[in-house]
Amino acid sequence: MKLPIPRGRRAILVLGLPLGLAAAGALVFTQMSATPKAPPAIPDPGPAQFGPMLALDTKVINLSLATPGGYKYAKIGLTIEMRPSAESFYKLHGTERTKEETTELAPFKDGVPLLVDAVGATVAAHDSSTLNSADGRAALKVELLAAAKKILGPENVIDVFFTDFVMQ
Repeated sequence: MKLPIPRGRRAILVLGLPLGLAAAGALVFTQMSATPKAPPAIPDPGPAQFGPMLALDTKVINLSLATPGGYKYAKIGLTIEMRPSAESFYKLHGTERTKEETTELAPFKDGVPLLVDAVGATVAAHDSSTLNSADGRAALKVELLAAAKKILGPENVIDVFFTDFVMQ
């Protein structure tokens, strides 16, 4: 006995549905069983090496008034050390390094307003008695590093540095 060959819409359902499901299953299987490709890790800088530096403008910030008679303002300058896209960056010097640093920092320029806002909010949450001690400034630095990593990505930020820190 010979089976009839389906025609029209029925043919699409009878033949297309199993073929489509098989193709989708094969695609899912290959995607799930493939090993994930991690980007090559760029190591932290070694001694006398540093990554591209993203300098933020100096900013004057009102401090919390929790301490009566304490300082009211802090002038903060911050620079963020970024992880370069290639390890060869660490070996560059002079104008080559300057050109490459400009290229490396270009993708992060859109995040600068967010960073400036985060610096203002983080510093304003502290009072002068906290920031007057070395431990207080170290704790602030840890908070600013966490904020920079949140905005720019934890894999992109290496460290933050105070380039200016004055209270008045």
